[in-house]
Amino acid sequence: MKKYNYLLLLSAVTAATVFTSCDEDKLDIPQKGVASIEDFYKTDDDAESALVTVYADTYDNFAFMGDVTGWNYSPYLGLINWMGDDLILAGSDEGDCVGERELHDFRYTTSNSVVQAGYTLFYRSIHKCNLLLNNMADLSSPVIDRCKAEARVMRAFDHMMLGIYWGTPPIVTEVLTGASQPENCESQEYLMQWVADECDAALPYLEERKDVNDKDGCYKITKGFANAVKGKALMWKKDYSGAKAAFEQVINSNKYALVPSEDMCKIGHCNGKGSPEIVFEFNVVGSTTVNNLGNRQMGNFPYTFNWRFEFLGDGPKADKRLNNSGWGWINPDKKWAEDLIANDGLESARRKAWILTYDELLYNIVWPSDGNFADYDDVATNFVPGRTDAKATDKGRGVSKEYYGNGGYFCWRTVMHEKGDNLGFNWCGTWNANFTIMRYAEVLLLYAEACAQLGETGGKGLEVLNMIQNRAKSAHVSSSLSLEEVKNEKRFEMWQDGCRFADLVRWNDLETLKTADHVIYILDDALRLGQASEHKAVVKVDAGSTFRSKGAGFQVGKHELLPFPQTVVDLNKALKQNPGW
Repeated sequence: MKKYNYLLLLSAVTAATVFTSCDEDKLDIPQKGVASIEDFYKTDDDAESALVTVYADTYDNFAFMGDVTGWNYSPYLGLINWMGDDLILAGSDEGDCVGERELHDFRYTTSNSVVQAGYTLFYRSIHKCNLLLNNMADLSSPVIDRCKAEARVMRAFDHMMLGIYWGTPPIVTEVLTGASQPENCESQEYLMQWVADECDAALPYLEERKDVNDKDGCYKITKGFANAVKGKALMWKKDYSGAKAAFEQVINSNKYALVPSEDMCKIGHCNGKGSPEIVFEFNVVGSTTVNNLGNRQMGNFPYTFNWRFEFLGDGPKADKRLNNSGWGWINPDKKWAEDLIANDGLESARRKAWILTYDELLYNIVWPSDGNFADYDDVATNFVPGRTDAKATDKGRGVSKEYYGNGGYFCWRTVMHEKGDNLGFNWCGTWNANFTIMRYAEVLLLYAEACAQLGETGGKGLEVLNMIQNRAKSAHVSSSLSLEEVKNEKRFEMWQDGCRFADLVRWNDLETLKTADHVIYILDDALRLGQASEHKAVVKVDAGSTFRSKGAGFQVGKHELLPFPQTVVDLNKALKQNPGW
């Protein structure tokens, strides 16, 4: 796709402003540097520019929505990850990230900010898609047709995600006005078939990724992504034969591949951009010359996912690979982390790429006593990772006070740990990573599941499941294909890819959600407490926590779907609220 500067699209009201003064004709001065809708949407260049706006605006709202969520986090990643049972929302204490924890806790209301932001971000993207599709509906050229097809798949993806989380959202294919009152679609199954049909309609006009090394083919909507979206939608419809066929199109194209085991640590980081495993991601390019781009770079990811350094003293700040501050909102769930280690083994490539143990924090991360290293290269050259007696008794290492919300394990997959990750554009760094929407690993696991749902116990489904397990260097490699084997593998492989909660609902594994023990753990250190002569993790449950306060917990018949935001229901009287709300 050609690169264009962002285009500022003005609403029709700008071009039709009426002045009531008697000298209104003197005020009717054409604006310079902008195009009215009537003069736009005419040419190939117009189509390309409008498509750039689709990508740019969608990314902006997926990654950061300050007008709804404040200066906090990616509403997209919050929506798709924070209801799972595989992570804990912690922060500094109970008074931190309260609205977000309400979502995680299943004690949110129809006015919850994460729910509102999630719903809004998809319809904002749909609006930009519809501007292009509606205004160029009667025009055709190879470029225009491709641009319309990419926008059509983006719109289909938005609707699919709305269907997964809200069930029966309105299908919107027109540019809405303030008076519009769109109704619920007739069913989730109907919506998912509509998504699949939209992808089919777009496929003939889309480009294909050239090969596994084609980075540009990751940064735009291609045939591979369209078939992946189609297949995922059909999985929710329980059309497993149709889904399998769609995923086979992606697999048989030979345009995608799992990265090697040794490169799993690059997934989601600067040196993993445009990898063979990316089916689609927003390409985010850092720049000090584009106004405010540094602050928009991956939103506030460096803070949201990073460790809470106030619990660690000044120690890990000595490691120049790391960001120097963080909110500690996300910690691995203790049971999930222990199950990952039991399934994979402590030395698996996946375990090492996804999470750190407390010992690794102590002995594989640079602390002040290890030396004064100027930058990452010096660390790599001079620092020797691993436990030593001096490190084990160094009181300057480890937690400096009780670490709230931590069960002895630390995020690593979503924490800066590469030299190029931190661009340093602002006070706390800027994460130089792309915003990934779909990895090839998800396609393979969905394909394996479709095969299992169809009763297959071997063949290609087992082959691709084993590919995931062998790449992870997991101690558990399936000898036969089954739904339970796929579920087990997906629980670990897709951590923080936004699959867990939606999968549990789709599989009707509601008991898992009902019994998820979202307690708050407190991490401390036996050496700090004077209970031992060397470092050792001490984990306890915060008995005084109101984390699971009255009204918390998954309720069958209510929490399978999110409520339509109260502000939307108040404005749109035609919209029927979801059950239980």
